[in-house]
Amino acid sequence: MLFTAIVLFASGDDARPQPSEAAAIAAIVDPLIEAGLAESGSPGGAFVFVRGGRIVHARGYGFADIASASRADAARTVWPIASITKSVTAIALLQLVDEGRIGLDDDINRHLRRLQVPAQGYGPLTLRHLLSHTAGLDELPGRQTDGAAPADMAEFLRTRLVRIRAPGRQTAYSTYGIMLAAVLLEDVTGRSYANHVRERIFRPAGMASARLIAVRDDVRGLATPYLVDDGQARPIGHEFYVSQPASSMVATAEDMGRLILAHLVHRRGSGPRLLSRQRMRLLHRQAATVHPALPGWSLGMQMDRVNGRTIAEHGGDIGGFASLLVVLPDEDAGFFIVSHGEGSNVRYAVRQALIDGLFPARRPANAPTPRPSDAARLQTYAGRYLSSFACHSCPDSAEDAFTLEARPDGTLSLWGQSWVPLRSDLFIRDDGARLLGFARDADGNISAVSAGSWRVAERLPARRD
Repeated sequence: MLFTAIVLFASGDDARPQPSEAAAIAAIVDPLIEAGLAESGSPGGAFVFVRGGRIVHARGYGFADIASASRADAARTVWPIASITKSVTAIALLQLVDEGRIGLDDDINRHLRRLQVPAQGYGPLTLRHLLSHTAGLDELPGRQTDGAAPADMAEFLRTRLVRIRAPGRQTAYSTYGIMLAAVLLEDVTGRSYANHVRERIFRPAGMASARLIAVRDDVRGLATPYLVDDGQARPIGHEFYVSQPASSMVATAEDMGRLILAHLVHRRGSGPRLLSRQRMRLLHRQAATVHPALPGWSLGMQMDRVNGRTIAEHGGDIGGFASLLVVLPDEDAGFFIVSHGEGSNVRYAVRQALIDGLFPARRPANAPTPRPSDAARLQTYAGRYLSSFACHSCPDSAEDAFTLEARPDGTLSLWGQSWVPLRSDLFIRDDGARLLGFARDADGNISAVSAGSWRVAERLPARRD
């Protein structure tokens, strides 16, 4: 099978033989991953690309463990996928919706047995809130454990559900919301989260390597974690979390490819069906966002739009590893990439190169020329902001704030980048590659800024000196 509309290769009057799908993908990603790992000093990684109901290209790169000279292998090396676990948890909860055991808009306190969500002055929480990251729960520190014994999620959450805003009002990346969804699953089904995902997701999808890690013995056979800094890789210990449904899944690259195939099964009509077509679409279509022009969240995935294509994805970072799972539902395609080195940008370079190569932009986006006359009105957006990842109720939370500046040239300065006005509360980066949007509160004041999905920060009140 060949790509028929890929501009990466010659077409029309050029009669040269066209590369196969596998060769096409390999030509894009293999040199890029090899160069990225070499440049950063990362020991190894793995990649898989799927399309049309099959794994097209899968490969390991470098080493899974330096000391033993164990090569990374797409079929055999097992990697932590960190926060991509959240998207698997979303599938597990949507299965319960499919079965009629819980409604997306039910008050979850009706179904919880081991704890109750405190009101704290706000309305009921629903599963829709939890999966769209609009629950308004604070991100408290302290989820990491020593791996000596499994932790009880319900007991952990009992005193740590801190509500900081009304549900449904704003997206904010929420590990606590996903943990609470997993407790809900356990209370509704009467069995553990780990058992449920093994029997209802991993096994039917053919993911033989996939499992959860909770204690030290669980890490046997995993790729070695490495801290990659200044071109050097140093082995470190594995990380363990109470928040296993948000943080702790492991699998081979090929098994992650099988998960992507399960996402896309309704395009073909055959294969493992983890969800009905209706519920699977909830994973691939936007449910909430900070600004209507920006990609936000589906019920379980981070949304984006690149070169005019809808993307449902989730990234993962954990001590020693960085990963990214991308589904292009309208193209019947997707890929997974993992490498050593928490925070590695190799995955994002591969993402952009693949989408540019396979699905090029029909019309390049261009930023307008900034106007110095806009500088005064842009002061409306200037101020101090706090990331949605941060703990808002902690005493020293304001110390993590950053500043958004309005420049005299008529642009905003944020995250070391320049943003040019497009229309009310919407800006475009000066290279035309990304949008920036703002939300307002009931009084019309700027309340949040976002560059899409998890990239959200709340505006803090002005300091009183």
